[in-house]
Amino acid sequence: MAVVPAAIAVIAVGLGSLLTQEGAVAATETWTPAVAESSAPPVASTFGAPNDVHHESDGSLLVADFSANGLLRRAVDGTWSRVAPFGTGAGDVWNPSAVTTTTDGRILVAEAGRPAFTVLGADGTVLSRTAPPARRAVSELAVDGSTVYAAVPGGGTLFTTELGSGTWAAVPGPWTDPSGVALSADGGMLTVSDAGSDEVWQLDRASGAVTSLGFPGDAQTRPRGVAVDDGDVFVVDNGRGAVWALTGGSWTEAFSSAPDGSPLVNPTAVSVGPGRSLVVADYNRQRVVTAVSSGRAVVVPSPAPTTALPTVDPTVQPTGEPTSAPTSEPTVQPTAAPTSIPTSAPGPEATPSVTAAVPGAGTEPPGRPATDAAGAGTGAGPADGALVAPAAGQQGDLAWTGAGPFVPALLTATALAGSGVLLGGLTRRRRR
Repeated sequence: MAVVPAAIAVIAVGLGSLLTQEGAVAATETWTPAVAESSAPPVASTFGAPNDVHHESDGSLLVADFSANGLLRRAVDGTWSRVAPFGTGAGDVWNPSAVTTTTDGRILVAEAGRPAFTVLGADGTVLSRTAPPARRAVSELAVDGSTVYAAVPGGGTLFTTELGSGTWAAVPGPWTDPSGVALSADGGMLTVSDAGSDEVWQLDRASGAVTSLGFPGDAQTRPRGVAVDDGDVFVVDNGRGAVWALTGGSWTEAFSSAPDGSPLVNPTAVSVGPGRSLVVADYNRQRVVTAVSSGRAVVVPSPAPTTALPTVDPTVQPTGEPTSAPTSEPTVQPTAAPTSIPTSAPGPEATPSVTAAVPGAGTEPPGRPATDAAGAGTGAGPADGALVAPAAGQQGDLAWTGAGPFVPALLTATALAGSGVLLGGLTRRRRR
């Protein structure tokens, strides 16, 4: 009658296998709008038209205010200061449209009003001014060492230059209207958002290979600024007023509003800050919106599964037959896959005036978004067979989302248990 304990052992193995899969996957990362800033006291009572945002290596935020205030810095402690004032003077920045920084702390600024490509010291001192890549306003800059890339919406060309050279060249690729550009931390991968084809591209600078990352677009979509963080990609949808995230191989909407629920209107740029926070330049709303992350999804290693059966002492006989064989499955239930539906794009609003713009020279602010209804977003649920943890702030146990080895083990156990009961009955009849 050792068959019944063996059946119970098989059930134990099935449960052990259920609880010792390769890893438990944390809940999908989300972003929640936390702060909306429309001024930078004491240096700016209101923003004019924030067109680009960029985080420095220490976590400070640089804001290029296209039509007022110039170049501003928000320190990690929240204190605002002016790096370079708005204006036409030699030490001013005139319609700053894009900003980034080098590893040694220099600040690169595209000035649409002059136009010029300008290098500043960390304190805002002008170090050099050279010709820009085009008469149109540069929307985004990226730099690796001395190599600079510039995206110019409406021009159809991605540009590059070496610092100090004063000359620009076109970067060949499949993009038709590059409007955002970013580099990986090691400089090896170039990411380009393409407003012409509603695509996001990645160029391996070593091999020259180009890969399409797609984009969840529709007729209203207009990809603009792009940022990267440890392999993940974040893109501003200027047309639908949203920020999208490509994490875990799937596009989802990160956020599309401020903390008070008011929608983003004509957002132009996004930057990844401390703690994976996302900061967006909300151009037409004349504000900077920060959304905080719930925490990046990670795989938590679990102990290696075991298939060894427990040792049963053959000299020990059961004193009685079990009244019933275990037949019920664990009470864990699969969780619903997270979904995200983008809101409708906001209607047009008045574009902030540009105090020093040059009409006809490409210095006008970006166009307002269309008013068509937005399409639904895409999302990806947990893979079959994964243990999914509840999102931050939610209660609940890990939930099993796949059958795995438990069902075959249970069927085998049931068969063995039934055989044990049958053999026990035949033995009693023979003794009679």
